[in-house]
Amino acid sequence: MNKLLSVLMMAMLLASGAATAGQVVLSTLNGYGVTTSTSFNFNAAGGWAGWSVPAGKVVLGANLVSDGDSVLDFATFRPAGPGEVFPHYTFGANEYGWVLQGKTGQANNGVQLEVYYADPLPGYAITRSVQLNYNGAGGYGGWSAPTGDVVSGGGYQFLNAYSSASVSAAGLENSAWPHYTFGPSEQGWVVAGPNNNLQNPGRVYVVSFNPPAPVPVPAAALLLGTGLLGLLGVRRKATA
Repeated sequence: MNKLLSVLMMAMLLASGAATAGQVVLSTLNGYGVTTSTSFNFNAAGGWAGWSVPAGKVVLGANLVSDGDSVLDFATFRPAGPGEVFPHYTFGANEYGWVLQGKTGQANNGVQLEVYYADPLPGYAITRSVQLNYNGAGGYGGWSAPTGDVVSGGGYQFLNAYSSASVSAAGLENSAWPHYTFGPSEQGWVVAGPNNNLQNPGRVYVVSFNPPAPVPVPAAALLLGTGLLGLLGVRRKATA
């Protein structure tokens, strides 16, 4: 996925409220915020980097915001949670964030990561797929969140560091992909591998949570609204 598509996808999911099941606007979640990483410099050996969200928060999603950088540049672009161990870092007992692994043979300098977070949410989970075996012909794979849950972000990790994704995107309700059509109450994440003639075993990661219950409108507000409508009707008659 090129950077423009990546930006549009995350804008849909995060910035403009994206929504998903239940039309949840993520920016209205309790404790919602955005943190931007320092500048990372990746050499051509496939190094690692990452960024944590503030203590006590959970990660919702992430995006690359540095000029010229794309998800296509990385062998790993995924959420991470408590206790996960990486070559560069081990996450703490209550720590969440996002992790990158550079693609072997490609150097990237000045990479910046924007990470989105909120207070802990009911049903929150980072779900990891079984190992998916991409054949090097650009095939699709994906993974679903629990039925009815909202997906806020996702990513992937290829075991072959010479590989990266050509598509990394949310699979929303009723969306059709070359490999699968999501159901009416089903969301997940979809990843397509590169067309590089290499075997690309990897996993798909999905960040999801239970959709918040609708906020009830107080009876007094309903009565006030009815009263205003009545006044408008009277005014129209008086000026007719």
